Amino acid sequence: MGGRRGKGEGSIYQREDGVWIGAIDLGWSGGKRSRKVVSAPTRGEVVKRLRDLHPTISQGMTPAPDRLTVAQYLNDWVTDRIPGTVTTRTEELYARAVRDYINPSLGKIRLNKLAPSHVSGMLQDLEARGYSPATKRMARATLRRALRMAEQDGILTRNVASIAEGPKLDHSEGRSLSPEQAKVFLQAVKGHRHEAAYVIALSLGLRRGEILGLSWSDIEVAESTVVLQVRRQLVRDKSGVQLVDLKTVGSRRVLHLSHPLVEVLERRRALQEAEELVVGKRWNNEHELIFTSNIGTPLDPEAFGRTVPKICKDAGLGHWSIHELRHSCASLLIAMEVPLEAVAEQLGHASIRVTKDVYGHLMPRSRARAAEAMRTILYDAPVDSPESSNALATSLATLESEKLNFNSLTRSLVGRPGLDPGTLGLKVPCSSR
Repeated sequence: MGGRRGKGEGSIYQREDGVWIGAIDLGWSGGKRSRKVVSAPTRGEVVKRLRDLHPTISQGMTPAPDRLTVAQYLNDWVTDRIPGTVTTRTEELYARAVRDYINPSLGKIRLNKLAPSHVSGMLQDLEARGYSPATKRMARATLRRALRMAEQDGILTRNVASIAEGPKLDHSEGRSLSPEQAKVFLQAVKGHRHEAAYVIALSLGLRRGEILGLSWSDIEVAESTVVLQVRRQLVRDKSGVQLVDLKTVGSRRVLHLSHPLVEVLERRRALQEAEELVVGKRWNNEHELIFTSNIGTPLDPEAFGRTVPKICKDAGLGHWSIHELRHSCASLLIAMEVPLEAVAEQLGHASIRVTKDVYGHLMPRSRARAAEAMRTILYDAPVDSPESSNALATSLATLESEKLNFNSLTRSLVGRPGLDPGTLGLKVPCSSR
């Protein structure tokens, strides 16, 4: 008869049906004694499984229960762990990914049996069902985040979603309006109730939610320049339309407004004041939003986005989405040789690498100038100056020479003449710092 087992070494016995059972002590949890039980057809296999568990337990980890499935874990993760840690919109995206993309393929698999091959199989299944590479990437990213939390909780020793090879995304260069098409679009929206919103989408490259989240207090006069703070966005979630803060430093930005854009906003302000007078007490614009319904309430982002294709079609431009207006803004800026850093800042990209990955193919002139610079250094040949540089310099000089009447601007943009700008939501800095 063998010696007495030490504490935590577990116990092994055979049931009447011949199956061998092994149990190992996990200590106290929630006021109760906890054990991990394994089973196998032979005693040797049970011993091996218990030995495999010892390193995990000695590191303070609690193995996932044998009967816990991927679907059970992910459903609890979406319901109990995610709320409050991400935006409501992101929470809905995770829930949809779990419900529609992950659980149909992996839901019945036990969590502690999940392997990289299962994740690869899920991606293949999604492809067979006709889903795009972007959808496959989102499904894998959602699973990877959920399993990372399981790692942190100590119920998994590795994240198989990180190990599995991710889907390869086809690079899509996207479409952008040409300068001529952009002018046709601007002419088509002239006089439209939301003309300023469409002009902002094209000239500043703001996202749909960022445009609809703008308020009049976001417009400032700083050092004789009119600037726009982009700090919030309007989103639709399960509870309705919500105004939320932008979550990253890169997405919160300050943009300069050109004189034509200021004039468009002046007309928008005058129209909104007229609408408020007509509506009277029914007017409801709690956040002083620039773009609202005809009674002052926030616009629905989805409905607003659907107006752009119709406007473009009626103007003879074909089908264009509101996001393609943002893409066009970036493309036109790069065509005018605006530095990529400035383009990234204007679009609110997390890093310049994002901008380069998406729009790098639009920079042939930069690559040509690099080649010319090296030719000059190595062979003493003069650098050819691009014709567009002269045109750009002339354009910038013209803009620099324009003198805006900011007193007139303040009166028309933020309120009625004769009132103090500070009481009307226009921020005027007290000093030049």
